[in-house]
Parts: sequence; C-alpha cells; structure tokens
Amino acid sequence: MDIKDPKIKKKLELALKEIRPYLQKDGGDIRIVDYRDDTLYVQFLGNCMHCKIKGMTLNTGVKYIFKSYIYNLKDVKEY
Repeated sequence: MDIKDPKIKKKLELALKEIRPYLQKDGGDIRIVDYRDDTLYVQFLGNCMHCKIKGMTLNTGVKYIFKSYIYNLKDVKEY
C-alpha cells in the first residue's frame, strides 16, 4: 500500500484491521491496491478470490467499513 497521505493511510489500516478477521475466518483476505481520486481499489485473496458472494461482501460490508473511516471516499472497487 503506497498511500502518500499519512492520515488516510492510518485510517485505511484501521479499516483493514476491522475487515480482515471476517474474511480470514473463511480462509480469505483483502489488500489495498490503490487509492486515487477518492476511490479505493482492493484485491480479494485466498478463498475470497473465487467466492460467489464476494460482490455482496464488497458492496455491503467492505464499502461500509471503509466509508466509515474515510468520509470523502466515493467508491471501493475490486482490482
């Protein structure tokens, strides 16, 4: 994760700490690929890569948590 703004980077790390246990519980994980133009790009790893409901996970849980940490975040997209 190469985020220039230290405040944004810290908030993203806190959000990841909240999200990861749920994904890791099922053998998956998530990583941040990029953050630009108030859009966050993430990549699902492990079992999450091929999960049939990862779109729902992204659109309901993951986006919600990241947006609760970064208020001006416009979108979270899968890389």
